[in-house]
Amino acid sequence: MNLIIDEGNTAFKMAVYENDLQLEFEVFEPFEKQEMHSWISDRLSKIKHVIISSVVVEGLDLSRYNFNELRLDETTPLPIKNNYKTPETLGRDRLANAVGGWFRNLNQNTLVIDLGTCIKYDLIGSDGSYKGGNISPGIKMRFGALNHYTSKLPLLKRSKVDFKYGIDTNSSIHNGVEQGVYHEINGFIQKYSDDFGQLTIFMTGGDANFFDKPFICDIFAHSDLTLFGLNKILTYNVENI
Repeated sequence: MNLIIDEGNTAFKMAVYENDLQLEFEVFEPFEKQEMHSWISDRLSKIKHVIISSVVVEGLDLSRYNFNELRLDETTPLPIKNNYKTPETLGRDRLANAVGGWFRNLNQNTLVIDLGTCIKYDLIGSDGSYKGGNISPGIKMRFGALNHYTSKLPLLKRSKVDFKYGIDTNSSIHNGVEQGVYHEINGFIQKYSDDFGQLTIFMTGGDANFFDKPFICDIFAHSDLTLFGLNKILTYNVENI
């Protein structure tokens, strides 16, 4: 079985896969190192291969287990072609999303939208090439920026709104942030649909289920796309490298 570890800015995610099937899944706060070690130790006898994707400086130290783990970086062999001009700067989560999107939609143009700390848009061509994408501030980051860079605007948290414009400061901020993200997503979907024609869209990340209103086209929600992509990268390396 494969152990998948995704070390993000706000959460560490762990999963156990057998082939393409996710058997177990858990989310930890980055500081919960002991809890993570306990979780891994309880499953140690099942684990054969390990992959780690990290965007943080201090990740989980796995030296106690003697794993021959694969650490995803710009040199890791991939089952897709990476056309990013600076692969050393490409976020590991974006790369995993691209691979996951490809295997969920083989030989088709694909757009993956990841709504997390940042909002990431990643494009995979029908030829299996990763083309690149965009990064913009996530919902929480936008609320924080409005408060941090002004002297009077309050720090608000996300809250679904059902009005077209704000009628006071709080509702104006909520509407500006949340409707702004909604229209941004629709705008990029329209642009890339115009550029690539038929496009399959996957949405993942912690805020993926936040919007309950329809976008301009069908979107497939896939909460575990990053982990699925990492498992595919690990499997590719085990079988081919």
